[in-house]
Amino acid sequence: MTRIFLLPLLSLLLLPLHAQTVEHVAELNPQQKAAAKHLVLTGTLTTTGNSDFRQMRDLCWQLECADLSRAHCAALPANAFHSRHRLLRVLLPQDVERIGSQAFFACDALQTITLPATLQSVGDGAFNRCNALQTLVVEGTPQLGAFAFAGCTALKEVRLTSPTPPAAQTTTFEGIDQAKCRLLVPAGAEEAYRKAEGWSRFYAEASAPYTVCDPSACLVPLPASMTLDGGSKTLRVKAKWLIDAPAALANESRQARSLIDARLKGCSLHGRATLTLRTDSTLPDAEAYTLQVHSKGVSITGATAAGVFYGLQTLDQLLRADASAACCDAVPLLTIDDQPRTHVRELMLDPARTFIPFDELKRFVAEMARYKYNALHLHLVDDQAWRIEIKAYPELTAKASARVGMDDMLVPIAGFYTQEQMRDLVAYAASYHVQVVPEIEMPGHEVAAIHVLPQLTCGAKQVPIRTTCGVSNELLCPGNEFTYTFLGRVFSELADIFPSPYVHLGGDEAGNPALDCWTHCDRCRALKHQLGITTDDRSENWRLQQYLFDRVIDTLRTKHGKTPMFWYETDFKRIQPGCVTFSWRHGLTRAAAEAAVRNQARIMFCPGEHCYFDYPMAQGDMPEVNWGMPLIPLKQTYDLDLAWGMGEDFERHNLFGVAGTLWSECINTPERIYYQAFPRGIALAEVGWSPQAARRYPDFLRRLRPALTDMQRRGVTHSMAF
Repeated sequence: MTRIFLLPLLSLLLLPLHAQTVEHVAELNPQQKAAAKHLVLTGTLTTTGNSDFRQMRDLCWQLECADLSRAHCAALPANAFHSRHRLLRVLLPQDVERIGSQAFFACDALQTITLPATLQSVGDGAFNRCNALQTLVVEGTPQLGAFAFAGCTALKEVRLTSPTPPAAQTTTFEGIDQAKCRLLVPAGAEEAYRKAEGWSRFYAEASAPYTVCDPSACLVPLPASMTLDGGSKTLRVKAKWLIDAPAALANESRQARSLIDARLKGCSLHGRATLTLRTDSTLPDAEAYTLQVHSKGVSITGATAAGVFYGLQTLDQLLRADASAACCDAVPLLTIDDQPRTHVRELMLDPARTFIPFDELKRFVAEMARYKYNALHLHLVDDQAWRIEIKAYPELTAKASARVGMDDMLVPIAGFYTQEQMRDLVAYAASYHVQVVPEIEMPGHEVAAIHVLPQLTCGAKQVPIRTTCGVSNELLCPGNEFTYTFLGRVFSELADIFPSPYVHLGGDEAGNPALDCWTHCDRCRALKHQLGITTDDRSENWRLQQYLFDRVIDTLRTKHGKTPMFWYETDFKRIQPGCVTFSWRHGLTRAAAEAAVRNQARIMFCPGEHCYFDYPMAQGDMPEVNWGMPLIPLKQTYDLDLAWGMGEDFERHNLFGVAGTLWSECINTPERIYYQAFPRGIALAEVGWSPQAARRYPDFLRRLRPALTDMQRRGVTHSMAF
């Protein structure tokens, strides 16, 4: 057993001689943090706000080795090294007592870890998806949380020094291959480990208790109506399933097969069951479905293929049940009649600030579709980058898709999507009944394009790509015909790529602060004269934006058959007929809703006080350091009422849908997207789908738990700060 105690010393000897040694990360300048690969910290480490851990995780982006063995820290905070994909080695403080939840989530280069004898607890999901981890040494008896080492598929050796098994959960080592992983315990302790929860799986396949789904405790969003049909009768689901579906539902049949196979993977199957998929156009809504569990299988009937798909997502949750295992044993006989409250349920991703790899977009589509979202809004351009290939202007991606830095993170950020990739994404998303809505900002948030084509802005100014958040005064010039030529060609190519009937035009923060860019521009003055504007100050500049919007909107409608969308600002004195406006600013939702009623327009609700998921969910939650974001607790998202106190007429005639936004200034890995999106994204899904009168927050929390447990089992991160 002496080899175990030598491991930290051997790891120290492996440290390169050029490691930087400081008490705190803050002693390094920004360039040193960005260049740091090997850090030795010796102080009492800070754990809140812009702490040593936040700076190691977000500013030391090349960090490969963190030696904390000479530092003092009783508790590593939650998310301490969350999704640091370059991290190879960590030496923990010798006085550490607690490791927070998801502290090393998806550190998928980490190969060994030693838990010191001082350690008392390891949080839920702490090392989940560390799929390169080969050796785990446990020197004491810490409590090991749920899914703490789940997904560590490369684990070959777990060494323990205590004859008493550390307290572990059944799911602590979920997904490991016990046939390839050796458990080394002190002499004479094997029998104790063989009987201990969490450790017994190393000796034999863990046997799960027989579980019957409780449908009232596991479905999100809450269905409109559910009736239990058979008393105590159930359908045993661990069977060989036949899928009966017409050719028109071939996509849904494939989705069903994938869903069932994923749930039943590794299960012993007995008997047969049939899943019948059909459509019935007489159902009351295009997305409505009926799901029946009967003695021989399950029948799902949708008004359209989309309805069938949503029924399948409900079936998946019934099979998951309380998530004590990937699949339950039985589901009670029941009938569900369901349809959505709103018909557009959207999440927005922002690859402009931090690029999102193409394959990650696909993964996110599959995850959001589980909760019956049906639109992915892509914010493709902003001051910080241009992310979509435009063949008429290849220099946009050649010169404006790469930069170094996002606020205090001096990290290279580069990448763009080809048109073929976007067509592929559109087709993939369609198989999940998700439409992809592109956004091209105008007239503000266009610095990346102006950097490449200075003639787009007043005075043809040469401006660098922005590397911080905030608002630029450099706007597209409405008095220059080149602006309309440029936008016309861009939207023409987008219309060919994205079949969605909607295109988002941005429109925000161009008049807030006021449009000074246009005040002293000769071309804008000439346009003012043409429009009959006699003022020389900026008070009537909003009319120039209206002129620009009117021309672009006309092009989108007449040439491409698209419905324009834009972010609502109080500067807009009128909403152009047929457009969809978005309520987003804190405190202005009622003003936006009243403007929609006044203009007989439709409105998408994504109010910042409920729907901005890039904001932290609780004090100390990621992102710990930001530009003044408020907290958006889970309950605050759930409490959103889409009627906004304006009655049924408003909801029937003006409400377009609901959206959650994920601006990426502080989202610097793909995993962080999921962390910020969930569980608030599940709450918002229920806001958009379920009847308002049936929703209760305590009941939602009860039904949410299995969904989050299932996410941990599947290696999908989410915030636990609620």
